[in-house]
Amino acid sequence: MTNVTISIRSQPSPTTSFSLGIVPYMHREDVQIRGYIRSCAPCPAVWTLSEDSHTNITKQWQYYMLAINPNMSLDNVRLLLDNNLAFCNETGLRNRSDPRADYFYSQNLTEKPPQFDKVRTCSRNCLTGVEIYSLGTALKATKNVLQGFLWSRKGTLQDVRDAISTRVLSVKTFDSRSNPPLKPGRTYPRTISDINPDDYLYTPQHHREMFIVANIVNRSGEVSQFPRGALYSWTQDSTIYSFLPHISNPTYGKVLCLLDNLIKLPVNSDVPRPYRSN
Repeated sequence: MTNVTISIRSQPSPTTSFSLGIVPYMHREDVQIRGYIRSCAPCPAVWTLSEDSHTNITKQWQYYMLAINPNMSLDNVRLLLDNNLAFCNETGLRNRSDPRADYFYSQNLTEKPPQFDKVRTCSRNCLTGVEIYSLGTALKATKNVLQGFLWSRKGTLQDVRDAISTRVLSVKTFDSRSNPPLKPGRTYPRTISDINPDDYLYTPQHHREMFIVANIVNRSGEVSQFPRGALYSWTQDSTIYSFLPHISNPTYGKVLCLLDNLIKLPVNSDVPRPYRSN
């Protein structure tokens, strides 16, 4: 197993937080949204925000994955982009039939980079953005209500009205067309040994809404940590964490999430724990 030592120039504060002044939203869990626990449990507690697969994880985004997971081994960070895990299904690393550019080990660099096959988050993860009206989403919701009424005679006129007025969160994500943002005066690493987490403008410690915390739902509906994560004193919960960026390619449209799938939190609220036991 390969380990990477990353230097940190400044001493971080001992707690985790959202970006200053943003309105955070926490994604609901299986039973709250579907009424039941997904049949694959235990499995990744992922939720699709967009079906788009054009989010390329280029050299600097792969290096950023190491920067936001500084206490994880290189091998374990690399596994978050594995072809058969949760986030890069058939578009990730370790795919013999479709090799991808791997900057962790400098392999297949003439090939296209790995991609997130969909834009995702996980249960109990936090997001931010702008509440908007989406006609397409409203029409889809209305269609579902009307079909439910025709097939099972369930639903009311108020359900139709609610569907027509459906609002969504236009989610703020990183833009995969550009490199991850740096602090002023900092430069991008040329090699893995150059990576310094303090060079980056956004970190999971201080901008939690910009990051996925990978987690798993079990058959009892509990939400627990992904394997092979790492401990950080600033989470203050003695539980391992694995982070990925909330990232998309805006060329292919906005990332929209139903407000009904979210819990709106107060400005300047504490970051809720991404795990829950019964």
